[in-house]
Order: sequence, then C-alpha cells, then structure tokens
Amino acid sequence: MSEFIGSNLRLIRLFHDLSLTDLGERVSVSKQFLSRVETGAESVSTLLETSLVEALEVLPEFFYHVDANPIADEQCHFRRQLTTKVALRQVARARGEMLKKLVAVLDENVDLPPYQVVAADPDSPETIERAAETFRMLFGLGMGPLSNVTRIAENAGAIVLRVHGLAQEIDAVSFATKRPLIALNGDGRSACRERFGIAHELGHFALHIGVLTGDRLTETQANRFASALLMPRGTFASECRIAMRGTRLNWAGLSELKMRWGVSKAAILFRGRQLGVFSDDQAKAGYVGLNRHGEALKESEDHLIPHEAPEVVAESLKVMKEHFGVPQAAIAREMRVRPSLLQNLLTLPQAEKSSNVMNFLGAGKLTGGTQNGDEKLAG
Repeated sequence: MSEFIGSNLRLIRLFHDLSLTDLGERVSVSKQFLSRVETGAESVSTLLETSLVEALEVLPEFFYHVDANPIADEQCHFRRQLTTKVALRQVARARGEMLKKLVAVLDENVDLPPYQVVAADPDSPETIERAAETFRMLFGLGMGPLSNVTRIAENAGAIVLRVHGLAQEIDAVSFATKRPLIALNGDGRSACRERFGIAHELGHFALHIGVLTGDRLTETQANRFASALLMPRGTFASECRIAMRGTRLNWAGLSELKMRWGVSKAAILFRGRQLGVFSDDQAKAGYVGLNRHGEALKESEDHLIPHEAPEVVAESLKVMKEHFGVPQAAIAREMRVRPSLLQNLLTLPQAEKSSNVMNFLGAGKLTGGTQNGDEKLAG
C-alpha cells in the first residue's frame, strides 16, 4: 500500500494559507504532530486523514500521489521577490503547484497553443533589446502598441490566470514548468500594471532558463525586456518626445502616450530615460509629480484602460464541458481535489460567462492560433 506523503499535506496546507497551528486546530492535533507528519516522522490514522480531507478540500488519494516533477526554486519567478517574505512566496508557490495540476489535466484533453518563447542572452542591455524585438518578429507584431499582451502570452504557449490569495507584495509570479504559467495577483491591479507584469514574466522565460531569479540583476533584466517588448526603441523613442515641452515634461503628452501604448506613466518615464529622451533630472521630476498628485500606485487614467481577460483556461473548461461532456467536477477529480477547491483556484468569472470569452476553437479543440500573437487565437 502507498504511504501518506507528508509533503503533499504541506503543499495543500500552504495553498489554503494555513499555518500548522491553524490546521492543527481544525483537525484537533498539535502543530508539532502535524509538522512531524509533513516530514514523514509520524503516520496518519484513518480518523486524522478523514479530518484532513474535509479541512483541505481534497480527495484521500491526493495524499498518496507522487509528483514526479515538483516546481524547483529556479522555475519560480516572483515580481518583487527581493523584498517578499519567504512565507508569502511559499503560499504563492503552492498556488502554482495546484495550477500546474489543473493545466496538466487540460493539456491531456485539449490542444493548447505550442510554447514558442525563444531563449535569449541577458548579458547586456543590447542583447535584451534584441530578444524583445525577436519576440515581436516571431509573432508578426510589428513595432507599434500591443493591443492585448495577455493574448500574446497565451498564443506563445504560456497559461495566464488571475489568482486571488496572493500577498499584496506580489504583483505576479510565473513558473517555468513544462507548460509555463503566469499567475497575476487578482486583487485590483491596474490593466497597465498587469500588462507590464506579463511582459516581465515573458522576460524571465526568455532570459532566465534554469536561473534562480528575484535578485536585483535578474529583475532589472526582466524589466528591460518588458519595457523593450511594450515600448520598442525604434518607434517609441520618437513618439515619446510628445511628453516634452521645451525642457519640461508635458503631462498631457504623457497621458496621451499612456492611452496609446497601454503602459503606466511611470513606465513611460523609465523607458524614456532609458532611451535618452528624458534626462535623469526630467525623469526624477516626473516621479515627484506622480507622487505629488497621488499617482504613485494608481494613476488617474487607469480606469480608462480595460483589463485583458485570460482566455485559454476559461475556453479549455468550456470545450471540455460542451464538446466532451466533462464538467469541472470531473476535472477536479482528476486533480484529486474537490470541486470547491478548483473554484477557489480559478476565481474566474469568465469561466462561467462564455460571452466574455473569445472563441478560438478549431474542430472542437484549442489550437495554436495565428502567427500574429496580437490577433484572436483562431483554429
């Protein structure tokens, strides 16, 4: 008979953001005993297993299944990891593991877009700029504004999903797994912030294969990739000049650039300085102005830029239900969890509202779509 796997208990406990004390109180054992169960030093009685199953919304077999490819440290990319507490990263990583289980089930049943992010050299700003330009060329994106960064990432083979329960300090987290995942913090980020976060994670996928990230260097490199992808130097540098009036910043011009390119004014200031359009003093004056007007975290135009809806997971669930007769309850069973946990993981209204989901089916299956990553995914 298979043995109870303590690390699976730790995974699902962290997914629910429960401490050992919290879970111990729910199942009437001490935190010391649970800790020993998680390390394999104590066995689990039938009564305790039943209590754990109820408390953690899993099926009994969840605790006995061996994951042959758990997410390694170098596969996790956290925005803000430098300042994010270890406990908060552990919860996010547990969410990633459960997302990976969901995507594995989807991957077995529908044809998801093939993964096409090309590995690149992060050694210099120039090589990073070229990597972003190569990405645009691969998908035929041209050098203008990108209308839907989420769809581009999904057409490149990544899975994008908004996830609730991530710490406020974490904008996004990605996992360079067999099917790369980008989890966005679902708690009220602006569309501009989400778009930059997705581009940042694509930068990690391209630049940091097998590299432990989260330090200042790798974050700076991923930010450079994101800036270059969203605001390509060949076109943005010339357009960016409308944000200047003589030697002073033109705030109306900054706002116009933001609406056209779908990036924050802070990101425009950063990129403009990077490209030599703004001097250090001019960029600094811009940041001071944003702070003075209360726009350090939320900018005045944010509500005018609509959020982009991740489509692949929602559409995959729709295909499995409507074309193959597989409801979410059956998907949850394949994940060895209860439907309530799957709903907790998804927290996606568009999964249930098909009118909000682009239809990109081909003969009842999801396909890789067109070579233009900024168009609808089409069969």
